[in-house]
Amino acid sequence: MTSALTEDVQALRSSLAGDAHEIEVTLRLPRESAEKVLALLDAEQTVGALVVPVKQEFTTTEAAAILGMSRPTLMRMIERRGVGFRMVGKHHRIPASSIQKLREFLDEDHMAVVAGLANKYGNDD
Repeated sequence: MTSALTEDVQALRSSLAGDAHEIEVTLRLPRESAEKVLALLDAEQTVGALVVPVKQEFTTTEAAAILGMSRPTLMRMIERRGVGFRMVGKHHRIPASSIQKLREFLDEDHMAVVAGLANKYGNDD
């Protein structure tokens, strides 16, 4: 990270430490980072966005946080749905690809439930 970017990140952290609803900062970013920030902001405005660190495997605690569920719920899903994982000693490590597949399954399952409720109770649109 360049010293300018390090300073900008610290300025952003300092601004976020306050309780202001809106934050105004100026960032000097490499082009690739600026493109990622723009993509994140575009996604947040349209479908919502979640920042996920780029790595190949996650602990069950990290995976549960990414999926927006408790760790015990994730562990039950691993046992019931055959979510891919590997053991590191006594600990589960979940590949990023398995987290993505589970997220897609949950999204599809959620939409099916919503559609079922809409059919059952009628759609007033």
